[in-house]
Amino acid sequence: MQLVDINKSIYRKRLNIVIAIFVACLTLISIGFGAILIQLFGDALPAVDPETGEALSNFRYNFVGVILALLVCISILQQLKNHPFCKEIHYVWVLKQIQNIIYRRLKNIKAAANNYENEPDVNAFVVLNFYYKSLIQVYMLDNNTLTISTVKQDLASLEARMQELNIDVTAHEFRRVLLIEYR
Repeated sequence: MQLVDINKSIYRKRLNIVIAIFVACLTLISIGFGAILIQLFGDALPAVDPETGEALSNFRYNFVGVILALLVCISILQQLKNHPFCKEIHYVWVLKQIQNIIYRRLKNIKAAANNYENEPDVNAFVVLNFYYKSLIQVYMLDNNTLTISTVKQDLASLEARMQELNIDVTAHEFRRVLLIEYR
């Protein structure tokens, strides 16, 4: 995956629109499915519990309606993820998935990059370089200024180490297949 420059204002605007539409659709479809399920199956059970005399709720039908609505909304998002309007949102979503995979293997990747017994693993430097630069990009897009300074320090430290070892890599060299060896 290549790092792509994203216009922050367009990304935030489109993300907010997608979230608002998702929530509105989820709400309306949930209510619709709940009403349909209550209409279809509500009469199948008594309205009052015969043992206690308490009124029975339609919670189970409404809950199933929410689950069905969630499935419908997710399938719609899956169909629209390649639409030009969702290009930036999908890019960031995929980037965050890759960051999560790298994070889970970060200990092994750092160990390979800091291997002093043998020649340091250049692929580990490629992955780390991509990871830190992609984190900075996502943090900037999401206004996460609290931890971005730490990531910038980590990137500077990595770049200093690469310069010390005379290793020249870029984030563009990253391929997802590189992560296989760091399980």
